[in-house]
Amino acid sequence: MSARRDNFSEGCHHDHRCTEICFFPKQEAYIAEFYPDTNFGAVPFLYVSQYDCPPVPDPCPCRDDYRSLVQFDLCSLCCNFIPPNSKICFAYLVLSIYRNEVPYDIQVCAHRVLQPWKEFAVTWDDQPLFDPDPVDCVTVSPGEFGEISFDVKDLVEGWYSGCIANNGILLIGNEEVNSLVGFYSSEYPDSRLWPRLVVGYKQHDYPCD
Repeated sequence: MSARRDNFSEGCHHDHRCTEICFFPKQEAYIAEFYPDTNFGAVPFLYVSQYDCPPVPDPCPCRDDYRSLVQFDLCSLCCNFIPPNSKICFAYLVLSIYRNEVPYDIQVCAHRVLQPWKEFAVTWDDQPLFDPDPVDCVTVSPGEFGEISFDVKDLVEGWYSGCIANNGILLIGNEEVNSLVGFYSSEYPDSRLWPRLVVGYKQHDYPCD
């Protein structure tokens, strides 16, 4: 699924007209270190960072690290698509926060995934390889809710050109302290809160430069 609209974007110089298109996930899942063989692909939320719950009233997993995977299909026949020979002006991964337990500002980073994975099979123990150098990082502050966005333009350009395999994005937060952050996934009933990939493009007849 996707939605498209004409828009003026800061990614294009001199106020040239860009077309903005939004993709919803092809697949997504979170993985948990304390549940190394459990799949969470059907859950309506995505989690990152570490969770260390208090021992009272009941003991529970301590220092459990969470990561999330998300993948978008840029060329699905069931949705809008970016025309051939287009110029990518901007691309952002947008997530909506539903849970925030960070004690102070932390970084959540988006990493390029290097091998395929399956939404209803992936677990912590068989998580895909990923590039340790992040594509982009954003700061999440205590009490912050609403939307956050990652600049993934270079990665999307690679997916679009075919020079980078589109295996999706891995999200990693702070895995040193209790700082769980939760996002809505596309399993959540309200589609306004789903993850989305926002891409601005311009056909070469109307360059951004």
